[in-house]
Amino acid sequence: MSGLRVEGLAGGYGPLRVFAGVSFEVGPENTIGILGPNGAGKTTLLKTVVGLLPAMAGQVRLGDLDLTREPAYAHARAGIALVPEGRQILATLTVRDNLALTRAAGPGRDPAVFKTQFDEVMRLFPRLAERLDQQAGSLSGGEQQMLAIARALMIRPRVLMLDEPTQGLAPVIIRGLADTLSALKGRFAIILIEQNRAFLERLTDQVLVMRNGRIEPRA
Repeated sequence: MSGLRVEGLAGGYGPLRVFAGVSFEVGPENTIGILGPNGAGKTTLLKTVVGLLPAMAGQVRLGDLDLTREPAYAHARAGIALVPEGRQILATLTVRDNLALTRAAGPGRDPAVFKTQFDEVMRLFPRLAERLDQQAGSLSGGEQQMLAIARALMIRPRVLMLDEPTQGLAPVIIRGLADTLSALKGRFAIILIEQNRAFLERLTDQVLVMRNGRIEPRA
């Protein structure tokens, strides 16, 4: 399988284990959702998969690559991209500069590849193309979410992970976000963490439920 495979993964902060025994697979053209209440361990799981937190047990594999013990930059260069909860854009930098910061990660280190990807992202987000020299902090909430997704796409991901992308957005903006993600489906593996079940069910091939640090068995 050339997609992402997580096997028996456990993680947390220091000695505190937040989740354990998590296993799932997502194919290179598939989209899965992970649904669960606050405190279930969903965000910690994504941070472990992307290498921001060390795995306490288990494996993270992307195709033939074992990334379990690799640092976060190795995950990015392999093609795992995270759109974090709260977006975490750099508010004092322009839209253009936020996107340019991705040059150190992924295949975009090649200037020609970077330009090709930049042009593709601008076609996907024409509103950002109109605001390239605007400070990111002055964008609307929906535009900031566009920028966070655009930044992740700049590394030409094989796996795109989004943590609570609808949080704090108006219903009309959420509908536009769903349209954007629908357009991305099939290009690469997508993992969506959400509490909005309707949003997940519209976009995903499979929805997993996480509670108390574990993925619940499917009924």
